This record gives sequence, structure tokens and C-alpha cells, in this order.
Amino acid sequence: MTPVTNRKYHSSVSLAAVALAAALVCAAPASAQAPKYKLDIPAESAAKALNDFAQQAGLQILFPYEAADVGRVPAIKGEYTREDALKLILAGTNLEVARQDEKTISLRVVKNPEAAAADEAVEVIVTGTHIRGANPTSPVRTLTRKDIDNSGYGQVGDLIRALPENFSGGQNPGIIGTGAGGPDQVNHSNASTVNLRGLGTDASLVLVNGHRLAYDTYFQASDISGIPLLAIQRIDVVPDGASALYGSDAVAGVVNFILRKNYSGTTTSLRLGGTTQGGGAERTYSILSGWAGDRGYLLANLERSEQEAITFGQRNLSGTPTTTLQRPQDRNSLYLSGGLFAGARTEITLDALVSERTAFAKLSQFVGYPAYISRARTPAHSVALALETEFGADWSLRLAALTASSRFISDGKYETAATFFRTNYRSQSEGFEATLNGRAFTLPSGDLKVALGGGYRKERFRNLDPNDVAYFNKTRDVRFIYGEALVPLVSANPDRIGLQALELNFSARSEHYSDFGGTSTPKIGLSYVPVPEVTVRASWGKSFKAPSFLQTYQARQVYYVNLPFVGGTGTQQALVSLGGNYDLTPERSTSKTVGIDYQTSRFNGLRLGLNAFSIDYTDRVVLPIAVYSQSLSSPLYAPFVQNNPSLSEVQALVGSAVTFLNYARVTYDPSTVRAIVRNQYTNATSQTAKGVDVSYGQTFSTDIGEIGTFANISSIEVRQQTLPTTAETVISGLIFRVPEVKGRAGLTWQSDGWSANATANYVSGSTDVGVTPTQPIGSWTTLDAQLAYTFPPRSDYLGGMRMALSATNLLDRRPPYAASPSRDFPGVDFDSTNASIVGRVISLTLVKAW
Repeated sequence: MTPVTNRKYHSSVSLAAVALAAALVCAAPASAQAPKYKLDIPAESAAKALNDFAQQAGLQILFPYEAADVGRVPAIKGEYTREDALKLILAGTNLEVARQDEKTISLRVVKNPEAAAADEAVEVIVTGTHIRGANPTSPVRTLTRKDIDNSGYGQVGDLIRALPENFSGGQNPGIIGTGAGGPDQVNHSNASTVNLRGLGTDASLVLVNGHRLAYDTYFQASDISGIPLLAIQRIDVVPDGASALYGSDAVAGVVNFILRKNYSGTTTSLRLGGTTQGGGAERTYSILSGWAGDRGYLLANLERSEQEAITFGQRNLSGTPTTTLQRPQDRNSLYLSGGLFAGARTEITLDALVSERTAFAKLSQFVGYPAYISRARTPAHSVALALETEFGADWSLRLAALTASSRFISDGKYETAATFFRTNYRSQSEGFEATLNGRAFTLPSGDLKVALGGGYRKERFRNLDPNDVAYFNKTRDVRFIYGEALVPLVSANPDRIGLQALELNFSARSEHYSDFGGTSTPKIGLSYVPVPEVTVRASWGKSFKAPSFLQTYQARQVYYVNLPFVGGTGTQQALVSLGGNYDLTPERSTSKTVGIDYQTSRFNGLRLGLNAFSIDYTDRVVLPIAVYSQSLSSPLYAPFVQNNPSLSEVQALVGSAVTFLNYARVTYDPSTVRAIVRNQYTNATSQTAKGVDVSYGQTFSTDIGEIGTFANISSIEVRQQTLPTTAETVISGLIFRVPEVKGRAGLTWQSDGWSANATANYVSGSTDVGVTPTQPIGSWTTLDAQLAYTFPPRSDYLGGMRMALSATNLLDRRPPYAASPSRDFPGVDFDSTNASIVGRVISLTLVKAW
């Protein structure tokens, strides 16, 4: 059999590149690989050593990660055959080779002859491409199963929000008091989203096993909260533009959740947690069970999560005590994965993810008004059917079909109203894709490898209530082709110091949207290995993002507000207009990265990484007015403000609105309107993000066990120019915006079944521009810790059980004070996009493999 692998990206080429690569297919086959590999693997666990061996040898290795993540392999440096290297790495494990071919090795646990073929095998190699043996030219961050277990987090959203490359703002739980940041900074449905580089939740592409999730219906980004944590094998994060590989939305990068597949046995998990300040109790129950054999595999994971509310009163905020800070939520998730091996070189797989969340909120936002109550339900599913077959010496073909859907069903009313008003949206996506990849021919410098593909996708967004005044039903068709070529510029030679390897990776993609037309996005990457311990990489590429359905077709809303809300004075009023814009054009960007990675077997396995990035985003779709309290005073917002409108202009605007809301607490009178603030979505002239990512790691063997140290820091500056006539301004480091510096650093220890870790999380200070004069907001540093013990294998119920006691925000740090959020939501005195009011969370997790 040939197990289906989980690849890091889909690859791509432009029309010309596809034609060129197709012609290369007819060329002669490549020569056999050399029997020995030049290796430099530091002393580390067998799992990490297998990962390093596979990357340095250009192989793909599949193995049960937990079984290999034990013991310590001595440093391996020099020339070794495949068999000799495997013998050294596997010497201290209970693993053996199950099957192998020229490019792939599958390992299994040795239990007994009957069970030996039935253990989980998962690919842990990150290649960043369809092409086997290629080195990534973009920065890649991988969270392993062990990283997930050690984090102490109980929800996948918490795990992603903690990453330094990710901004916690956007549509996420706990977001409150951010009205000045616009509707993109509002917690509509308690969803969890990815927001790489802080460029927006709709500018980060989310994949599950390489397939797109449906957009969350209300805000057109993917909700990751339905992914069961126990099902995740690893998470690959690529914080670099990748439209040449994946198409639209991958402007800031891609996050790919790789879920478990062929696994034998049953694992149960129980997590109980709560906050020490009161409220927020959580309970998560999960069971994962699977069977794997020579003819196929079947796996199922069922997970239920329950989380209780946290209110203003429980955090001593000055607003209404019963107002919800953290919304109570129930979630059910089901993940199914099956595979059938049709002969030695063909596999058919089916992956299905089904989830449903319900969340409740009670919000007392406006003085003098009753509380607003909402109940939201968000069912979603994603199903992918794929066939992969190998033919010839080096070629493989993958065919995949996908259907995905997400709904947002919300019932809301003011507390004194008799009936609820329902909002009911659905987002759908269906499509298919074919990918062909293999070795085209042999150049004097080595094998030239290519990947070709294409497909079709239909997207649909609709309001399911035809009686709703905001009803719409929109679809778009997307057709695409792509390809990739990996060209060795010099022949690889481990003995040639200064130029051991040099490879060029070219990819491009051409897409045609039925409503926006066509676009092509190329990408070029370079990988240079001067010495075994150093890899230098660089990439340049174009990306794009089609405007979302919501940005284009959202119904117009008009708010009647008091002048101070928009920065004026006096007792008169203003109108604020929001909504979609039919005239939007696709966003486009140019991304550049340069990085260097250093990894050595010396200095206790020192690992260093440095990555510089630049994203130049043009025609960025934004709400031009970010801070309403500056609408009438800031020259940046002057083009979007109309002072002293006529009575007919006021009446025309109100008459064009699908929704009109009076927040002025006085009877609506058009004659009192002194300004119109137009804040519809618009293509801004430019937005740029530049910064640096730094990573560090080391592992020390001591008399008291293995001690690890790590650090990951991201620094960024984001500038925006709303119109060609306005000045460019720095928006990073401002309230409700991405922080200038975010980092995580910590220590780990393990010995004889015991393990412990402590992690410090840092978010730099910012500036509150919602008050005059502006005020500084302090930095925020929190500490997470975990102590765990895994019982040795034995016959009783404790055998192999892992018990973990975790604390997030161990020191119970309160968010730094910010004045302006209380103007939008009385009582909120912190920036909820960069800090959490939840406080210390203590949890106990029990995991047992049966």
C-alpha cells in the first residue's frame, strides 16, 4: 500500500508554466539516488531525529509520533545508508519498518505479529509543496501533538491565538468594547478565527487536511472552533503569502490542521477547568477510536465541550453586573476518517468533520436601553473524498472532491421585547481538484520535478429567510489551474563547503472568478545550503483576495447617534452609514521573505531561526474609519464625512437603509443631523506589513532529566494609506490593532514519566487613540505552567494514562487599563483584542489509551 500523505501546501503554476511542465513530462526518467546520505542530526528524541533524517535525505517517513517521541538518539554526523541511519535512530524505540519504497518509509510499533501492522502512521514531514524532497522556501511553523498537549489549552482557538505570528483580534471569543474598531472587530457568533499578521481574519486561509473549510457565514472567514483538539496530529503555520499555491485568501498566510488518520485503539480524554475569580467553568469529553490494517483504516473522534459564562460582576467591572463577558457555549464535534488500499499503489480516502456550536449572550451596552439577548447556533460540515494512485517510476495522481457548509442562526431581542428576531445565513462551497506530480527529467545538476493541477469551486452565500428585508442569494464560480517546478541549480554535494545545495522553486496559479474576472499569481523561492547546519531561504510572490460576499452585498445600515460619538460636541446628532459596496475590486499583495535557519548537533542541539517579511497590500478592502470618536476631527477621515447635510440628503440616506437604528436616546429628528459619516467598505490605497520573526531552541541532557528551552518572537509594523491624498500612518501598536511585539518563551523538563513546562507570554504596550489626548496602554505579560505524569504501561486502568494539571495566566494578571473601550461599551476598561479578562484558569486533563 501507499499511505496518503498530508502535504503542507497545494502547489501552483501559471498558464505558461503549466504548458512548459507538461512538455517536460515526456522526458527521460531520472537516475537512481545515491546509496548514502550526508547527515547532521543533533542528539534528540527519535521522533525529531526521524523528521531531520527525512528532510536531509529527501524522503517521506510515516510513523506513530507518540511511540517515537521517547528516549534520546545520540548525534548522527557523517555519511550513512538508509538502513544504517534507521538502525541508529530506532535502536531505543519499539518501532520497525513496515513497508518502504524508493521515496517513502512506513514504520510501525512492534507489539505482536497480529497487531504489528495496525498502528497509527502519520506523516510529520513538512515539505511546503506537492513535490517530494523539496525544501520549503517560506517560513514554516509546526505545532506537534506534543506541543498541543504541553500547551495546557483546551480549545483549538486558544492555541492559535497564543502564536506570536497571530493577532487575537477579529471575530473571536472575548472580543468586547471594540466598536470603534469596526464590525470586523466584533464577536458576532463566538467563533474562533485565524488572523496572521493582523491583516484580517479573511486574509488567512484555513485548511483541514489540505482542504478548504467553508466560510463562517456572517463574516466570511473560517471558524476553527469545531475542530476537536484530540483529533489533531499537527498544525502547520505558513505566515507568508501563498496564493500561488492555494489561491484566494492566502494573503497573510495559511494554517493547515492535519488530523489523525490510520490509528488502532481507543483513546479517551477528559478536561475539567475553571477560573479562580469565578465563572468560566469548562468540561470537555472526547473519545477517539480507530482500526487500521493492510486493506485500510477507519477512525472516529467524538468530542463535546461545555463552557460557562463569565459576567461583568464576576470581574468587578463597572457596567451592568449581569452583562456577559465570556459567552456560555456548548459544542459537539465529530471527525471521521477512512481509507481503502486498492492494491499496492492506490488509496481511496474519506474525511468528514461535522460540528455544531450554541452560544448565549446578554449585553447591556447602551445606557437607558434594556439588555440585548442573543442565542446563536452554528452548525457546519466539511467532507472530502480523494483518490491517490502512483504509476510509472515516480508519478502520482490525486483526485479530490469537497463539499463544505456553515450556517449562522441567531435569535436576538431586547430584554423587554416579546419576540425574537432571527438571522439565518448559510455559506456553502463545493468543488473538485486534480493534481499530478513526479519527476520530469534529469538535468546535469539533478532531477527536475514538477506538479500540475486544476479544479473548480462553487461558492454560495445566502440569507435563508426570504421575508427578511436584507435577503440575498449570491453565488460565484471559480476555475483554476496551477503548477510547480523544482529546479536544482547545482548538483547537491555534501562535501562542497559553501555550496552544498542550491534549489529554485517556481509556482504559479491562474484563477477565474465569475463575478470579478481572472487573476494570475506567481511565486519564486530559493533554498541555499552552504554547510549542513545552515539553510538560507528567500521567496517572492504575488497574492490576491476576492472581496467577500458580505463586503460586497451587505445591506446598508444607518445609525442615528449623538455627535460626541463621532467626535463632535453639543447635543445634536449624526448619521453613521455602514454596508457593502458593489464597486469593490480584488485585493492584491506582494510578499517577500528572507530567512536563515541554523540547526546543529553541537551546543546541545542549538536551533536558531530568523525570518524577515514584507507584505505590500494594495486595494485593501477596509472600513476607512477605524475610530469613530475621531470621525469629525481627523483629516484622514475627511473624505468620508459630510458636514451639515441638507434635509433631503438626510432623508435619502435613511430611506436607502435596510436597517435604521436609533442609539441617540432621543426621538429621531432629521433636522438635528449635523454630519453624515459614510463607513462602507472601500478599496484602500495600500497597507504594508513589515517585520521579523525570531525563534530559538535547545535541549540539555542533565542528571535530573531532559531540559528544553525555547523562544518565539514576532515584531511587526503595519502602515495604512486610506487614499492617495491622505498621509500614510502607522496603525500597528494602536488600540484594537496588531501589537508591535508579541512573543512566547519557556522551559520544559521531562524525566521518568514526569514532565513540566512554564511559558511566558508577552504583548507589547500600545496607544489608546480613542481619547484626547491619546494615552499609553501598558504591556501585558502572563505565565502559563503545567505539571504532568504518564503512568508506565501496565495491565490496570492507570497503565499509559497521562494526567496533566495546567494553569494559564498563573499569576492572574489583569489586562492593562484602556480608557476608550468604555465609550463603546460602558464598563469595559481594556483592549480585548490584545488581552483577556478571564484571569487564571486551572484545569485537569486525563488522557487514557486503551
